[in-house]
Amino acid sequence: MSDTVFTFGVPGGAWVAIALAVALGGFVGWSVLQLREETRPLRRRVLMGLRVLTGLLAWVVAVQPRTLTERFEEREGRLAVLVDVSRSMSLPHSEESRRTRAQALLAEWREDAPSVAAFTFGERLEPADLTRLSEALPAEADQSRLGAALFSLVSGEEHEDLGAVVVISDGADRTDFDMQSLAHRGVQVHTIAVAEPSLRDDSIAEVEADPVGFLRRSARVRVLIRSTGGPGGPIPVTLRRDEEVVHEVAVEVPADGEAYVEIPFVPTRMGRSVYRVSIPRATDDAVPENNERAFLVRVVRDKLRVLLVAGQPSWEQRFLREFLKRDPSTDLISFFILRNTTDLTMAGPDELALIPFPTDELFNEHLGSFDLVVFQNFEYGPYQMASYLPRIRDYVMRGGSFAMLGGPLSFHSGGYADTPISEILPVGLPARSATDTVADGAFSPRIVDGMERHPLLALLPDASQNVGAWAQLAELHGINRVTSVNATSSVLLEHPTESMPGGAAHPVLVLGRAGEGRTLALTTDTTWRWGITTGGLTGDASAYERFWDRAVRWLSRDPVLEPARLTTDRERYGPGARANIEGVLRDERYAPHAGASVELVLLDTAGAEVARARARTDGQGEVSSTLALPSRPGAYRVEARLSGRDGASAEEWLVVEAGGDELADARANPSLLESLSDATGGTHFSEPSDAPDLASLSTTRRRSLGVRQNAPLSTGWAFVAVLAAFVAEWMLRRRWGRR
Repeated sequence: MSDTVFTFGVPGGAWVAIALAVALGGFVGWSVLQLREETRPLRRRVLMGLRVLTGLLAWVVAVQPRTLTERFEEREGRLAVLVDVSRSMSLPHSEESRRTRAQALLAEWREDAPSVAAFTFGERLEPADLTRLSEALPAEADQSRLGAALFSLVSGEEHEDLGAVVVISDGADRTDFDMQSLAHRGVQVHTIAVAEPSLRDDSIAEVEADPVGFLRRSARVRVLIRSTGGPGGPIPVTLRRDEEVVHEVAVEVPADGEAYVEIPFVPTRMGRSVYRVSIPRATDDAVPENNERAFLVRVVRDKLRVLLVAGQPSWEQRFLREFLKRDPSTDLISFFILRNTTDLTMAGPDELALIPFPTDELFNEHLGSFDLVVFQNFEYGPYQMASYLPRIRDYVMRGGSFAMLGGPLSFHSGGYADTPISEILPVGLPARSATDTVADGAFSPRIVDGMERHPLLALLPDASQNVGAWAQLAELHGINRVTSVNATSSVLLEHPTESMPGGAAHPVLVLGRAGEGRTLALTTDTTWRWGITTGGLTGDASAYERFWDRAVRWLSRDPVLEPARLTTDRERYGPGARANIEGVLRDERYAPHAGASVELVLLDTAGAEVARARARTDGQGEVSSTLALPSRPGAYRVEARLSGRDGASAEEWLVVEAGGDELADARANPSLLESLSDATGGTHFSEPSDAPDLASLSTTRRRSLGVRQNAPLSTGWAFVAVLAAFVAEWMLRRRWGRR
């Protein structure tokens, strides 16, 4: 069998062909009228005919009419029944719900159960038993993925003999899917709508908010309020954080319509915050679950606050200060000492800086406001800072970040041995009595084995090429000696010849943790040579900025640079839904935890365990699993815990809502089902009572054997014909004295 369709090859199809026909027809008609002046009838008729022929040939060559013939075969196939089990099928909450209407129809078909394959769909396609569905039809799935279920059903090799699918649904699939692509599979889709005549519902249909908010900076959440089957009017909308009312506003919603409202709020606490938007419930509201929605906001500072304290002017101080100042996302507070106490004995400490060094204001009042504190070649003693060192240690232990950079006034040379600062440094310092604490000489630091993947060293994406890139950098000069590296710290770069007591290679760059905070120790003060000197040698001066960009981001906990991460397929779920959890787990060296046993644990805001799932990572450290969520609405935290290790390797947050996305729009959509049947050649039934017996439904499946195109005027001879007609008319006009 075959179907033939007439079409045009010109872009725009029939509409462009019609437009060209009108334009050419007008021109030809005007030209023919001009020939009425010809007094000899034979010549007039010949010229008119040639003009019309030229216009007609020009039009057909321009629009390229063609036929498309599709050959296909038809064969009888088996029948499958696909039943919607999403939460919207429980609406309205009464005896005449969509679910009960579908269940009554399935009970009528019970006799045909042995010969019919049955499936359910919600979030995914699942095999089912028709008899059991007629006795108890669930309505618990958190999504209505009708399109995805149909594609999965008709595309499977095990369903090659499928001829038709009967869909029983409310049509509440809000995703877009290609019906024509589905129709090309050749399977007819018969649809039966189970929808109530009307539904009274005021709902929060959409909530749009940025996932990241800035501390004490105004933010907005955009909310769509929809009224169905009601009188409309003003509806109060309330925004809460936890149980605290943040803002309340009334929005005018038309009857059977919708309206947007933007609600401002100002985050006042760092970290994750859960906000809830709610509207009051009308007495006749059929779906109270969608009267409240929740969203998560990760509150951060709008700019990274960095305190840089340098002991004396130097190239290293100049380069780092300029780098931090150029970054628009960094709020830099920098102090550097212009002179030392030994330079001018008559000067007091307050005269040794550009302005008096505000130690009490910085380290007593505002220390907690900084994301990162950097001591660069800085000696604390002359500035009466001994009493502030415990505060810096406590700041780091509570989650702050601290970096100490080398130089003649740093590490042991700055007097930090046996001080509270030594408790948070990732390296051990020589005793106070030590004298040989600085090593001079040029050297090229080498990457520690296994650290090639670390983001601080990622000058190039490929780990093998990255080692070569570091070898091309300019040499550094001099290091501050240290005696050990803490067991929990990671050495990234080491000296090629110098050693610590005990024989281990001397570290150049070390990362560590102290309590909840992060620390960095760089035992040299010449990284500026990676910029200007390397640029002079190789033409590429970007290595310095790439290194320090990643160093600052790692210290400030940029999520992109974390070795382990978790993600969820959605932020918000309905009660009892299943969350798909994916992640990548790597150690401090950024090497993947391959083949590791992982427990995914779901915790509520009080830290109580709610659910747990076991999984195993693959060779790249990637893990994937699902978690069954609780029915109680609220915010929950997912933790990935490696077997045999304390604490969480990674975590992510999600929200459980009473309604969720599935019930946000409670309206049935029978027009979607009708369009689906029309596209696939099936039959649509607007009521379950209109549906016939299963045996009377068509199960003929069409399989396309290919499409043949016939375009007779696409050859060069068609153009030759147009040219010949035009030349013939032109020659006759010239011969007969016409122009």
